[in-house]
Amino acid sequence: MLLLDGKSHPDHSPIAQGKSMAEPQETQQEKEARWAAQRTARETQQKDYRTAQARTRRRNWLVVGAIVIIVAVIAAAMLL
Repeated sequence: MLLLDGKSHPDHSPIAQGKSMAEPQETQQEKEARWAAQRTARETQQKDYRTAQARTRRRNWLVVGAIVIIVAVIAAAMLL
């Protein structure tokens, strides 16, 4: 759509977006089913994220523990 200022602006009307006026609207039951599916997908994503974070945290603590042990062994060897 071209306006008087010479700039082109997108047309957001339903017809311009490929939607006709006769398209049926989503029923409340369909909306609730879609929302339930989205909620389930979101919960699964969050669970997977928390699991990955816990795994990373656990690995980081193992690395820190290994470094502490190595430093302790080196310090003990130097003192002997």
